Amino acid sequence: MSLIAQKYSIISSIYLLNISLSFLLVYYSSYWYIFLPILAYAPLLSSINVFYILYKKIMTKTNPLYTYRNESTEYAFVIPTYNESKEELTNTLNSLTTQITSIPSNLKRDTNIMIIVCDGKVKGKGNNKSTDKILIEDILNKDITNKITYSNAYITWENKSNSIDLYSGIYNNTPYILIVKENNYGKRDSLVLVRRLLYQFNLNMKFHPLISIDFLSEVRNILISVFNDENIKYLIGTDADTVFEINCVDELIKEISKNKNTVGCVGFIKISPLCNKFSPFTLYQNAEYMYAQCLKRQQQSLMTHKVNCLSGCVQILKICNETCGDKILNKFNYKPIETDNILKQIRSYASEDRNHVCLMMSKYPYVETVQTLYANAYTLVPMNFDIFFSQRRRWNLGTITNDILLLFSPNILFYERLSAFANILTFILAPFILVSTVIFIKSIIENPTMLMLYLSVLILIPLTYALLIPIFIKPMIFREALYYWFSYIFYLSVNTLMNILTNLYAIFNMEKLKWGKTRQIEKNDNTNENISENISFSSVSSMSSVNSNSISSNNSNNSNNSNSPDFFDDKIEDLYIGKNNNLNNLNNLNNVEDNLYLYSRETDV
Repeated sequence: MSLIAQKYSIISSIYLLNISLSFLLVYYSSYWYIFLPILAYAPLLSSINVFYILYKKIMTKTNPLYTYRNESTEYAFVIPTYNESKEELTNTLNSLTTQITSIPSNLKRDTNIMIIVCDGKVKGKGNNKSTDKILIEDILNKDITNKITYSNAYITWENKSNSIDLYSGIYNNTPYILIVKENNYGKRDSLVLVRRLLYQFNLNMKFHPLISIDFLSEVRNILISVFNDENIKYLIGTDADTVFEINCVDELIKEISKNKNTVGCVGFIKISPLCNKFSPFTLYQNAEYMYAQCLKRQQQSLMTHKVNCLSGCVQILKICNETCGDKILNKFNYKPIETDNILKQIRSYASEDRNHVCLMMSKYPYVETVQTLYANAYTLVPMNFDIFFSQRRRWNLGTITNDILLLFSPNILFYERLSAFANILTFILAPFILVSTVIFIKSIIENPTMLMLYLSVLILIPLTYALLIPIFIKPMIFREALYYWFSYIFYLSVNTLMNILTNLYAIFNMEKLKWGKTRQIEKNDNTNENISENISFSSVSSMSSVNSNSISSNNSNNSNNSNSPDFFDDKIEDLYIGKNNNLNNLNNLNNVEDNLYLYSRETDV
């Protein structure tokens, strides 16, 4: 079934379900309580979350802001870039290089490096240069100490080679690596490349079947010059239009280092002061960001320790097998084929940060991911309907498809499944919920009952909690609290309608597997791009072959082929640590690479 056919099949099912339930509710309005399980399900979970969060806040006596780190650590920043302006890039880099630490002055400082990945050579709308030239000529120009070009530097998820210009130097006393990809393959490709490079460095592995030996070796040499014999413990991710508060990194490290099973932590996202504070878009998103992060994400952090979305603009990952190993990266970097259903297609481009964590939670159920409210990062938000709806299309579809993944994947906590089902139900039944709300208010006015009162209390608990956020959950000064309350009142007045509109827009555009207007670029003669936002799906047999001195991909048969993922991981490990003592055997290398790629294509995500 084509993507269009799948889309209209889903739309028809949702339409019939909402029409049927709405008709039954209106026709049998006096028996509205029959629909109580549907109407009360999400509010009940939210109320449970509220009471648990308040309980934990009361029992926690120490404010993390007044705690100190007693040892230094090693970490790397990863900053994927695409079409950002010079101002956005400069602000981001400056905020990363001016971080303060709570480590006592008599102890060793943290060691860090910035890894900037320029995803293709494109010019953002309104820019007078392509992003790579802005970085090289306008920002890092005087600081660049080395440049090397690598043809066919690594293999992308399309089984195609991509060339790279590798720059290095020191910016604001912070070492950096700039990776300029010849062609654009998306943010997911950039994240996988950096995570793979750093994990290989930590394991002291000088070879990977999907990365050129020369490119891997040069990156390794740069990292050794910065970290010496130390492993890089953490990878801190951000976006190139995000600004970290001055203690953001310190708070992320403090939180992730509390528990050995914690492999990821997300900070707190706030709206940039550069945005018009009283724009309807800013008001709506300010309240939405605050409420979502202080309720749902806090519940996941405190109750289950399974935050299922580590926002890419302010996250920290422990560099380990669970986050950066080949098993999880092969699943995460899965390239859908033509016969995959539309849900897999959507997960391949939307909400990559959420998808990585959801896959990890299923594959490694013992890992924990948390949130800190004290690591603040400021980001820009859409300021017109076109960009707003385009962003929400990706967010809504990415959230729902990953919630479906959580609902049916193995090893997921029962409470997380309940929460995922609540999100799916709210998304699908948004029109019915609007109709039921109107009927419910009408019934309260005309014929109130105790059951209605109980349901009203259930609904009011999360709403009351939202008003308490600036006081008990995320303390603010009085002026900030007033602004939040004002924005929250505005949010309540338009949220139901906005949810329906954004959900409808997402559903009716679900087959458009691209970023949309949030990633606008200008075409020019110097732009060499392979825009992967417009994803084209091909079968394995139609993939172009790769021909490189460092990476050779051929079709020779491997008598030891197996479809088991453990076979490929063990085989690669054998090559890495020298069990075969035969790194020069290109046939071995090629067979492992071919089988690894085929496995990554066949894995059921």
